[in-house]
Amino acid sequence: KVINFAHGELYIFAGYFSYHLSVTLGVPPLLAMPLSVLFIFVIGIGMERTLIRPTYGDEMYSLIITFILSIVLQNAALLVFGPYPNKPPNLLDGATNLFGLFHYGNQRLVSFFISIGLLLFIFYLIKRTWFGKSIRAVSQDREMASLMGVDHFRINMLSFGLGAALAGAAGVIIAPIFPVTPTGSSAVSLTAFVVVVLGGMGSLKGCIIGGLLLGVIENLAAAYISTMYRHIFGFIILILVLVFRPWGLFGQKT
Repeated sequence: KVINFAHGELYIFAGYFSYHLSVTLGVPPLLAMPLSVLFIFVIGIGMERTLIRPTYGDEMYSLIITFILSIVLQNAALLVFGPYPNKPPNLLDGATNLFGLFHYGNQRLVSFFISIGLLLFIFYLIKRTWFGKSIRAVSQDREMASLMGVDHFRINMLSFGLGAALAGAAGVIIAPIFPVTPTGSSAVSLTAFVVVVLGGMGSLKGCIIGGLLLGVIENLAAAYISTMYRHIFGFIILILVLVFRPWGLFGQKT
């Protein structure tokens, strides 16, 4: 179990890759997006092999390593891509009238349906496939999984790469709506961390419900108080959960 504080930076890099592939190199956006996710998957594999694998057995070391890596990647993005926001092209322009009540941007609708598809894919992968069962077995008891013929080194590597790819997928589908900047990764990492703590470590259902709850609370705060304070409520929720229910809404108490 590795807490990856560099998730936000992987999100940002995917957005930048998508932008430069589609705008600078002229790659169609529909192809630039999966290529960017593939790049992030490869980066995740490299991170696990070189930086994370030596820290297995001591979660504090992996936490420190990924925290340092997030700072390095953030400054690398600032150096390579510059401080200005970049916005990849939309997959679908315009807006759709929903139920005759309001217009909603087509790119937001596309992002919504892609997100639903990814969630269904991950649920199927984790719950129904040999790979998903191997991930759960290794996370629960690495030695026993190895005795049953599971290559835990390979499973750890691929699962870390999958997590990185999911961060990249979020980056490429959100970047056309909210342009990416090097410093924007901090808010992304904070949101991801709060969602995991709120939902419960290791609970997919908890992460989904936790993400929805956090989104509703932050947007209500932005609407009725001020957009300047929306992320403060993430910290407040994090503190309250850690104090009163540290295992999260759907996590298992240990």
